[in-house]
Amino acid sequence: MLTALENRVGNLKESVGEMNETLELVEGRTDRFDSMEEQLSEFMLDSLGVNTEKMNGLVNSTVKKLVERDDTLKDMVLAMKKEIKELKRELTIYKATLSNGMLISRLKQQVMDVPKPEESTNKKRGGNAIGT
Repeated sequence: MLTALENRVGNLKESVGEMNETLELVEGRTDRFDSMEEQLSEFMLDSLGVNTEKMNGLVNSTVKKLVERDDTLKDMVLAMKKEIKELKRELTIYKATLSNGMLISRLKQQVMDVPKPEESTNKKRGGNAIGT
């Protein structure tokens, strides 16, 4: 019975030895996976960093262009407002001129509309003009 027990202990030691070898192989592979994971993580962070820099550059460029366009539009609006103000001033002058012109033409018409003496008064007097 002792021999059988010794055989079992030997078998267990052998199994434990094989398990230790398998465990060492698995640990070696997991170490490589960990290393690969670190490398992949570094690669991803580097890639994201480069993409982030590109995106920031693109966003900054776009913002700069939009600011320039905004400034240009503001300048255009100010110029248009100035032109509108000038046109309103000219329109006021034209209205005043036109209004004055109509007053003058009305006054001329009133002066010109003097009634002429009728011919019938000369006929009533016998066609003779009265001299003074």
